[in-house]
Order: sequence, then C-alpha cells, then structure tokens
Amino acid sequence: GLAYYAYSSLQGTLGPTPWLISMGVAPGDVEQAITTAIGEIARIQNEPVPADELADSQAFRTGSLPVSLETNSGLADVITDIEFYSLGLDYLLRYPSLINAITPVRIQAAAQKYLSTTQLAIAVAGP
Repeated sequence: GLAYYAYSSLQGTLGPTPWLISMGVAPGDVEQAITTAIGEIARIQNEPVPADELADSQAFRTGSLPVSLETNSGLADVITDIEFYSLGLDYLLRYPSLINAITPVRIQAAAQKYLSTTQLAIAVAGP
C-alpha cells in the first residue's frame, strides 16, 4: 500500500481546532500521499458518505460508549467532558440518538463548511 499507517484526529475544544491527518509513507511516496489525502477531503465534500460506512461508524461509536464507562478513569473522563462542554446531565441518554441522527447529507455539509483543500498546512518530516 501507499502508507504504512494513516489516521486523522481532531482535538475537542470549545473553539476552532485543526483537523490533523497523519501518515507514515516512504520518502518517494510523500507527494502521492499528500495528493491522495487532499483528494479524500474533496471526496467527502462532493460525495455522500456511503450508508454502510456511516452505519458501521455509528454502531462503533454507540457500542463503545458503555465500554468506556466500565472503568473509573473512563467514567471520570466522560463526566469531565459532559461538564466541560456543558452537554447536560441527560447527555448519556441522548448520545445514541445524537450519533444516529448524523446523515450523509449532514456530513457532506459540514465538510463543505469546515474543510478546505486549499487552506492547508503541510508538514513533512524524515529523510
């Protein structure tokens, strides 16, 4: 494959934050990897997310919540987030319906509003 690994992350805050895409690629594949990542941003802006991919993601998010509450540390993290983001005492009850209310149309609209294929900061490290 093109990359040894690839992932994206978004740090939750009360204000704007960068969305990061990280990849490990061979030096000769850097340009192709960057082009591919930018192409994926454009794709999510221009094409609806496939329904099966969204359903898998929603099932993962809703299914992993109970697991995250099984330890004192996990429970403390969730309670801290609920307080920090003012989500309300009923957030855990509302969470599944909030996640399942996400649609391909809403994802595409958010991508069009918040993601850019031209306003990027690209950093390359390595040989």
